[in-house]
Formats: sequence, structure tokens, C-alpha cells
Amino acid sequence: MIKLSASSMDSYRKCPRKYYYRYIDKPDIEIPEWPHLEFGTTAHRVLELFHEYLMKNVVEPRRWPKLMRACFKKAIDESKEREKFELIKEELPYLRKIIQDYLNVMKRDGLPPVIHNELDFEIMVGDYLVRGFIDRIDRLEPGHYRIVDYKTNKNPDYLTETQLAIYALALQEKYDDIKRFSGAYVLLKHESEMREFDLGPAVLERTRQKILDTGRDINTETEWEKKPTFLCNWCDYKSICQDSWAQDSW
Repeated sequence: MIKLSASSMDSYRKCPRKYYYRYIDKPDIEIPEWPHLEFGTTAHRVLELFHEYLMKNVVEPRRWPKLMRACFKKAIDESKEREKFELIKEELPYLRKIIQDYLNVMKRDGLPPVIHNELDFEIMVGDYLVRGFIDRIDRLEPGHYRIVDYKTNKNPDYLTETQLAIYALALQEKYDDIKRFSGAYVLLKHESEMREFDLGPAVLERTRQKILDTGRDINTETEWEKKPTFLCNWCDYKSICQDSWAQDSW
């Protein structure tokens, strides 16, 4: 059975060869350690801890900074336990800044109505198992749910509705009172600006079809074409792929 996620679908569309290496061939090579990935993991963890506590406890707004400091420290300690801290050590001031920016937005706009953090899911779409994790789910009002994904990329121009819509398809199977979905990316490196999408029925149906089309294409793929771009410089498989652009070694 082909297993899909928002990231694996994106990987296949951008570069089938990368998809092949990561999900099928799985070559025995040393995977580079990328600082930006640990940076993102740690930022996500801070916010997960923060909202997890606030879902279970009443904390006055004036005490949010103290709570955020404690969550920040725990996330950093976990990075050290994973022996990844050196990857982000030089970026700690910037990490503190983007977390403070997030806190500033919350002070301005109020506590979001969070009902879930890091919710994992698995659903069947046609013959394909689709799975993933949702960073945050807000219930804005009865029947209206907002799916939130945190982004630590500097360039938000590539963002589309697809990832959020995949998550919405999953939530359709979890909640029976759904009347409306909204989706939002929180751009942590842009002062936590929120980029919102309306996830109506047409969007969800288009996304469902995209899943089916991608699964079909992967299932019938034989060439696994490589599509070189500047992003190859940060690809896990550059060492076995990039040098053979001019002549396929297969």
C-alpha cells in the first residue's frame, strides 16, 4: 500500500528522484544534519508545550512570558538530549526573537481557542493511506475549526492550501459537527504573521483528487526523474544524485 503525506506528495511533485531515494530505495548513506530542521523542530516544540499547558491550566496573560520561558528551556533541554543543540546554538537569539514575536501577537489578539496540539492522523483516500501531524487546531465557534501550521521558512511565497486541506480531510472523519474549515500558516520568521485560507468544499474535493492523482502517478512511475534546482544544495541525497545530472548512472 502506498502511504502518503503532505510532505511526501510535495517531494514527489518537486523531484521524483528524491521521493524514490527517501521512500523506496532508502540508500545506506549518511544523512546530513541540517540546522534549519532542528531550528524548526525546537520552535514547534516550544509552542506545543506552551499551548498544551494553557489548554489544561488557567494562566493570567501577565504570566504568559514566564510560562513561555519555561517551555523554551524545556525545548532546548530536549534538543540537548537529542545531541542536536550545537546545530542551533548560534541561532538561539533569533529563536528567542521569533518566540517573543509569537507571544507579542498573542498579547495583542488574545489566547487562541486551541483544542489540539500535534494531532496525528491516518485516513484512507481511495486506495492510499494518508497520514501526518497537525500542529494546532482551534475551534473558533461551534462547527468552525481552524487548522494551524507553524512555518519557520523565510520565504512564504511557496505556501498553498494543499497541506491544510489534507489536514481538513482528516478532521472531517474526527468531528461530526463541522460546518466550516479555515486554515492558516503562522509565519514565525515574519513576526508570526498569519496567512489564512478558506477550506471550502471545492478546495477539499480538489485536494482529494490531487491525492488520488499523486498516488496513481507514484504507483505507475518507472523513471523517477530528477529535477535539479537550487534546493539540491540542501538535499539529503545530494552526494549520490547531484553529480550525475549530466548523465544518468542507472
